[in-house]
Amino acid sequence: MSGAKKRIFPVHYAPGKKLFHIVVKLSDAPGSYSSILNLLGTKVNLIGTSTYSMKDGTAVFSGFSEALSPDLTAKELTSLIMASRAAISAEAFEGEDGVLVDTYHTGYLVGEDEHILMRRDGLIHMFDQVSYMLGSGGDVLLYEEGRALGVRNGETMVKSLGAERVRSQAIPLSRLLAAKGFGTLEYKPGPGKNAFTILVHDCFECAESRSHRKGCNFLRGYLAGDASASFGREYEAEETRCVLKKGSICEFHLRAK
Repeated sequence: MSGAKKRIFPVHYAPGKKLFHIVVKLSDAPGSYSSILNLLGTKVNLIGTSTYSMKDGTAVFSGFSEALSPDLTAKELTSLIMASRAAISAEAFEGEDGVLVDTYHTGYLVGEDEHILMRRDGLIHMFDQVSYMLGSGGDVLLYEEGRALGVRNGETMVKSLGAERVRSQAIPLSRLLAAKGFGTLEYKPGPGKNAFTILVHDCFECAESRSHRKGCNFLRGYLAGDASASFGREYEAEETRCVLKKGSICEFHLRAK
């Protein structure tokens, strides 16, 4: 099974429900996670959870939940969790009037890089406005900003994994863009030497657009910049098909200069 959108829970709305955000620091040992789940299963219905390891050898469990009893309190939940040997510390944050907001976390880490979360349609509206206000200059600006980000990403990957591994694993590493919501990429060799074609399904840049833009200039720049940094030579990118031009897919040809 693949191709699903990853669900995260910065906010949840359930009118008439008593809601809790439960955060537990636990021993990063086999069985710790399941022991916490078994305890919570008697008190709450878990809506969405995540678990991640920390550098100090512990792990953090984070879960949005609906109480099975209207009388359940945050203090009762915390005491229940701390009765487990797996728990090091625990907090339970209660929602208000059916609204639960994550007040524990302050952003997102992808690997070691800090990310922010924003609506895709909001980002695309920003691109539309840049193009509308600046015309062809806006399209150039989007390309250059995309290229700068692509170069930075490629340089980071080379620094982390090494140039040879990045180049030999270029196709598997491209799946990172799908995981981050850019779209699903499909690579094809050529045409010609030091060239390849990238097909992008569900391209983020044009999926929500309602503007006059006729191309994915930001992504075109990103792909050119990423390839240049990853392969150690300058690449240029041309978009030959685009959803904004009534195509069924976005297609980019990349060629070394």
